[in-house]
Amino acid sequence: MEKLREIELVSIVVSNYNNEKYIEECLDSLVNQTYKNIEIIIVDDASTDNSVDVINNWIKKVSVDLDKENRIVFLKLPRNVGFSGAVTAGLYLTTGEYIAMQDGDDCSNEMRIEKQIKYLKENKDIKVVGTNYATFTDKREKPKLLPNFVEYGVEKIREIYSKGGNAISYGTLLFEGNIFDAVGGLTKKIDGAEDYDYITKLLSYGADNINEGLYYYRIHTAQRSREFYGLASKKRYKIDRENLRVMLVLDRFNVGGTETHVLTLAKELLKQGIAVTILGADGPLGPEFKKLKCKIYNMEFPLIVARDKFTIDVFKEQIRRVIEAEDINIIHGHQSPSGSLALEAGREFNIPYIFTIHGKYYHDILNDKLPRCNSIISVSHPVYQWLLEAGIQSKVVPNGVIYNDFNEGSKDNYIREKYGIPKDAMVAMYCSRLAWGKVKTCENLIRVCRDLKRRENIEMHALIVGDGPGYEELNRVGNRANNLIGEDLIHFAGNQLNLVDFYATSDCVVGTGRVAIEGLAAKKIVIATGNDGYFGLINEDNFYDSWKLYFGDHGSNIVNNAMYLYNDLRKFYLEQKTLDLGIEKIYIKSKYIFDIPVIANEIIDIYLDSFN
Repeated sequence: MEKLREIELVSIVVSNYNNEKYIEECLDSLVNQTYKNIEIIIVDDASTDNSVDVINNWIKKVSVDLDKENRIVFLKLPRNVGFSGAVTAGLYLTTGEYIAMQDGDDCSNEMRIEKQIKYLKENKDIKVVGTNYATFTDKREKPKLLPNFVEYGVEKIREIYSKGGNAISYGTLLFEGNIFDAVGGLTKKIDGAEDYDYITKLLSYGADNINEGLYYYRIHTAQRSREFYGLASKKRYKIDRENLRVMLVLDRFNVGGTETHVLTLAKELLKQGIAVTILGADGPLGPEFKKLKCKIYNMEFPLIVARDKFTIDVFKEQIRRVIEAEDINIIHGHQSPSGSLALEAGREFNIPYIFTIHGKYYHDILNDKLPRCNSIISVSHPVYQWLLEAGIQSKVVPNGVIYNDFNEGSKDNYIREKYGIPKDAMVAMYCSRLAWGKVKTCENLIRVCRDLKRRENIEMHALIVGDGPGYEELNRVGNRANNLIGEDLIHFAGNQLNLVDFYATSDCVVGTGRVAIEGLAAKKIVIATGNDGYFGLINEDNFYDSWKLYFGDHGSNIVNNAMYLYNDLRKFYLEQKTLDLGIEKIYIKSKYIFDIPVIANEIIDIYLDSFN
C-alpha cells in the first residue's frame, strides 16, 4: 500500500556522526529556510563526541521560535550502523510529499528548498533535482563557487552515469517522496559510496541540477567523502593487471554478435598479457576459439536458466574445478544459462563477478541474478536505460571490434565470382543471425532490391550472410524475388568466418548492432536498421545519434518499414560518390569508441575496480 504523504511538506533528512563542531550551523541553515513547510529529521549514528548534547540544546533553543508548520524529529541510534543505515532510518521517518538531503557538516542557502520546489513544479518531467554547490572551510570565509563535477540536463547527466561518472552532489538532492517509497533506502553494495549508488537509482525518474550554488559544502579533514575517496584511491588496484586471471563464460561457441565480442575481447586481453580461461559448449565458432593461446573448457550448459538445486549443484561443482585449476580471480558472464551458474559458483569463492548485458532480453535473470553481480556492463545506451528502469545500475561499454582486421579484407573478386555478382555491380551486405526481428529486416532488404529493379531498373545485389531459424523461409523469399525479376540479385552465403572479405567486396552494409560497427570499421556506408526499428543512412552528422540507439538494434526513431530502406538504398545508388566522401571521418569517430584496445582497457578497469 502506498504511503500517504503530506502535500507540500518537505522532509529534510540530516545524518550526523561526530559533527559536534558543525551540526548546529547545519541545522540553523535549515530552520531559516524561506520555504517554511518543512520537517527536519536528524539521525545521530551513535556519535562518540558531544553531538547528541549539542543537538538537544539546539532543539530547545529553536523550539520557542518555530512556526507551527516546522517540525523536528531526533533519532539517536543505539549503535553505529554506518552512513547508509543512518540515512535510510531517517528516510523511513519522512512524511512529506518531498524529501531533501543534507550532510551534518554542510549548510544550505536560505532559498535552497524554495527554489528546488519551484523547479520541480515548473518541470513536470523531472522528479529529482540537485543544485550546484559552493565550498568553504572552518575559517568562516564566504562560500566560493569553484569548478566541480556537477552537470546539467537530464540526458547529459544520464550519459555521464552510464560511463561510471558523477554529475549530482548527494547533499543537494530534493525529490518526490513516493520515489523513496518505490526504490527504498541506501544500501552498502558500494561501500563508502552509497550516496553515488542511490543517485543512480533515482535517474530513471528524471534528474537535473539547478545551476546555482544553493548548497555549501564544508571542506575539513574529517569529512565523510574525503575519508572514503582518499582511501579508495589508495586501494583501487589491490590486484594489478598482471595478476588478473579472467574466466569468460558463454553458453556455446555459436556464430553471433555476443560470441564474436567475447572472442575479440579474449584476443585483446591475451595481447595485453592477462591470463584468460574460456568456458562454454563447443559450436561453429569453436575452431576460432581454439586458435587462442589460452585454456578452453567445454561444458554443455542447460538451454534455459537452471532453477532446481540438483542441476545448479552439479554445474557449480564442475565450474568450481575450473576455477581452482586456473586460479581464477574474475568471472565475466555474457548469457543467462551459463552466466547464472557461473555466478553461483563464483559466489562460493567470493570472486568478483562481472556480467555484460547484450540486449533487452535478459528477463530471466533481471530480478534475482543481476543484483548480485559486482558490476554490470551495458553494451548500449538503450540497454543501460532498460536496466536503470529495473533499478539496476550499469556502465556502458560497447562491443569491441579489431579495426585493423577490417582494413585487411581481400580486395580481389573471389566472393563476387563465387556468387555470380558482376565486378561493377552494387552490393548491399546484410549480416546477422536470421532470427527474431532480424528476419523482418532481411526480408525488407530482399523486397527492396526486387522493387528497385522492377520500378527503376536499379540493380542492387543483396549479399546475405548468416544462418538461423529464419534461413529457409528467407531463402524461399529470395528465390521468388529472383524468379520474378529474371536474374539473381539475392545471394545467400550462410555462416561465414571470413567476414572481413565479405565486407571488403560490398559497397554498403545494411545492419544493426555489431554488424553496423564492423561495417564502419570496414569503411563502408552503413544503413542502420534492426530489431527495434529503423535509423537509416549513417553520416558524419548523425553518427552519435545512431550509436545512442545502437544502430536500431536496441532503440530507434521510426518503425522498421521497407519504404525507408527503399529510399535510402536508392539514395546510396544515386549518390555513392558524395556519400563516400564522409566515410573517413565516420571511421575515425567510430574507432575512438569501438576499437577493441579502447574497449578492453575500459573492461580491465571494471575488473580492477571490482576488488574494492
